[in-house]
Amino acid sequence: MLNPQYGIVNTWLKEPIAFLTQAQGDFLGMKVPVALLTVIAFEAWRYFPFAFLFIMARLQALPGELEEAAVVDGATPTQRFRYVIMPQLWRIVALLAVLRFVFTFTKFDDVYLLTGGGAGTEVVSVRVYNFLTARDDIGASAAQAIVLAIFLVVFLTLYLRFFSGGDREQG
Repeated sequence: MLNPQYGIVNTWLKEPIAFLTQAQGDFLGMKVPVALLTVIAFEAWRYFPFAFLFIMARLQALPGELEEAAVVDGATPTQRFRYVIMPQLWRIVALLAVLRFVFTFTKFDDVYLLTGGGAGTEVVSVRVYNFLTARDDIGASAAQAIVLAIFLVVFLTLYLRFFSGGDREQG
């Protein structure tokens, strides 16, 4: 995808190594660096099967009686999706959102290998690495890593508080 001579990204953008430059692309009326759009597309392409697996597993575990009851009650397909299926999927969607959030904050290898952290794609983990290796600033690197870890722990604590224990069945 990202090969400078034969890659589809550079073919579409008509510029050699476009994903490594500061070239701006138009995304929903906003100017966004092409490198950032490329990394976003790469990550979506790479992790779509992960999300699909979780969602399909939950869809297969849905009780058929709920949908049958909705059909008997005269619900349209849109209403069945909105009121029967989506409430069953919210926990999985929330879990996937949290996992992607954590993966994105700790993502190093893909961003560093695709762009080296330049061209508008420097994420926190690449910044920590650059402070450690390029600047030899171990203190700043450690401080940034600790702040990132604290932020993620707080976020995960909030997630667990909101989504744990609400699905227990009465027996």
